[in-house]
Amino acid sequence: MLQIKHSLCLLLVCIVCLTCFTSAQAESTTHQEREAYAKDFAQIVLNILHDHKKSYGDRKNILRQAFSDSVDIDWIAKFVLGRAWKDATDAQRERYTALYRQFLTETYVTSFAENPSKSIYDIKIFSVNDRENDEFSVRTQMQLMNQVNLKVDYIIADKDTHYRVHDIIIENVSLISSHRAEFASLATQQGVDGVIKKLEQLMKSDKKEFTLSMK
Repeated sequence: MLQIKHSLCLLLVCIVCLTCFTSAQAESTTHQEREAYAKDFAQIVLNILHDHKKSYGDRKNILRQAFSDSVDIDWIAKFVLGRAWKDATDAQRERYTALYRQFLTETYVTSFAENPSKSIYDIKIFSVNDRENDEFSVRTQMQLMNQVNLKVDYIIADKDTHYRVHDIIIENVSLISSHRAEFASLATQQGVDGVIKKLEQLMKSDKKEFTLSMK
């Protein structure tokens, strides 16, 4: 369930960043512009999600492009590995980051649109709050097609003249914190090579899960 929720919510942010924001706009970002951005993107995203003319393949391509443009996957990969990143060789870092990027992207892409009842029906923006280090958070509530309501917070960094997603917090559960607890723990027990091996196994399997088995 958490995998599906995060998939839907990260999809939202990815498409938002891909369709609503350009680097030129980022150069003059203010709090008011961030608020306008947060208020405007909901309707745009809903229009995209409810466009049944797009095929599943088209939507997968949109999501892959959105990941590339909007989510700071390299930063997340480094963060979730924890202290093991410092001791990893350049070759290990390169292989691990490539696998994590593939893992995170394909997990979301595979989940997208495969559960119609979990699709996003409506989005309510509660607030936009500036944070330290050029970050801001967006507090929302999402209503799914099955009438379930989700409290969702996004942490977005204004980085390199572009918005980059750093975290999604759903019902007080942080994506990067939960991944760090699993990946860093696995690295402590089995080293970076153990994490790489586990990711390689996950990418070969038919079903990719966020929860990493230590077995």
